[in-house]
Amino acid sequence: MAQRHFIVRRSRLGRFNFTLLTIAGRLTGSVTVPVEGRSAGEIKQHALDQIRALAEEFARVQDREGSSPGRRPAEPIEGRA
Repeated sequence: MAQRHFIVRRSRLGRFNFTLLTIAGRLTGSVTVPVEGRSAGEIKQHALDQIRALAEEFARVQDREGSSPGRRPAEPIEGRA
């Protein structure tokens, strides 16, 4: 069975679009991070941290409500940009 994971694409002006893929479906959204005075690496890391936090919370809710059949709780969520 495939793990939950997310895919990130950078848009413009500190906006990062993402898709979280789970066995129960997908969640698509975006986060915006401040870009002034930050390096590209810092901007990307800040966005990934925000997306990972959202993905982990979504996974917790799925596990608690049983909306992800056959899924074991507490597996790590993998992400790639």
